[in-house]
Amino acid sequence: MAFMKSARASFIADEAGMFVEINQAFRKLLGYNNNELVNEPISILKSGKYNHQYYKDLWTKLLAQEHCSFEIYNRCKDGTILLFQEDIIRIKHHGKTFYIVTLEDITTRRDLENRQQYLATHDPLTGLANRVLLLDRFSQAVFHTKRKNKKIAIFVCDLNAFKKLNDTYGHNFGDKVLKNVAKNLKNSVRQSDTVARYGGDEFVMIIEQLDSQDEIKRMVESINKNSTIKIEDKGREFTVNMAIGYACYPGDGSEFKQLIEIADAKMYENKQKYYTA
Repeated sequence: MAFMKSARASFIADEAGMFVEINQAFRKLLGYNNNELVNEPISILKSGKYNHQYYKDLWTKLLAQEHCSFEIYNRCKDGTILLFQEDIIRIKHHGKTFYIVTLEDITTRRDLENRQQYLATHDPLTGLANRVLLLDRFSQAVFHTKRKNKKIAIFVCDLNAFKKLNDTYGHNFGDKVLKNVAKNLKNSVRQSDTVARYGGDEFVMIIEQLDSQDEIKRMVESINKNSTIKIEDKGREFTVNMAIGYACYPGDGSEFKQLIEIADAKMYENKQKYYTA
């Protein structure tokens, strides 16, 4: 009765992996009726997120321990896939082995944790990396560069006349511009590179695993080629330009701050050319 009335979703399985008993909380949580799963294989809960070897290794672990805990995705009767914290206890009864499994739905909690972690490392407007993640990516890039004797290019990109656009057409339009610029920059580099919103209308890119100065020049040409984008809004078309500067590791310096300052100075020179043209 304690098992059946428990508020925690639970079931009992035998050594062959078949349901022996299921309590009311389990039925309610996964959407099954009374005795619907009894004598059915527990594999009916498979979510499709794991391969055969994963379940084989998990079962081997269960056979070797009296108690274990893990997180796993299971499929409910209606097809919904939820993340569960499962605690499993192995027991002996009349010479036979059984497993008492209790489940806790942690899907919402984990989604919230992932969201908080994402916001800690990403810009909420554009979805790009923020300064925290950018610094971490630079450290990783330097580590890989030292091991493989490669080069890194740091680009600083700043929108020309963005304040005027923002003030004239409103913040909603300004946000649309920033999102479009972010997308354009992401499309200008490789998937392994990092694009970050450094603040306001300033973006920073880390281009790593470069072999030569010629390759860096080609990357500069590619980014410059994509530095002008067109944006449509309410039937009107706007042209947005970026001023770009870059610095190279290790040729221009070894510290992130030093490289950013060099790239920023070059970007400012190009911005001045735009305003005086």
